[in-house]
Amino acid sequence: MNIILAGHGRIAYEMKNSIEMIAGLYPNLHTITFELGDSVDSLKDKYLKIINQSESKQFIIITDIFSGSPYNAATILAMQLGNIEVITGLSLPLCLELLNLDFSVINIENVFEQLNKTELNFIKSFKSLSKNEPTREDL
Repeated sequence: MNIILAGHGRIAYEMKNSIEMIAGLYPNLHTITFELGDSVDSLKDKYLKIINQSESKQFIIITDIFSGSPYNAATILAMQLGNIEVITGLSLPLCLELLNLDFSVINIENVFEQLNKTELNFIKSFKSLSKNEPTREDL
């Protein structure tokens, strides 16, 4: 399965660097940057360049913001090509979870459902977690 990370500025590129730091290289992991002066059309061209160079024609595109330009360009291509799933909320925990899915039994139609089943519970508050923990004085 090919995965494209896309977002404003260099967030997708740096996310890929962080993923590789933690989990190693993923040859089917690509990035798109949305720079000042880019348009939805130029983003579509960037996506198509990756899509057209790939032997596998199934893609998951993860964008940073719902309804932002990277998302809008991706959804236009998803409607035109039909072989693309677009997910928003680009984050390191989401990407690592996605890369750990078994794509031999999961297809593009149910990848979002599978991610939701994992109950991505990665937003934590130290104060909330430590409310019932003993304090230094208690120890």
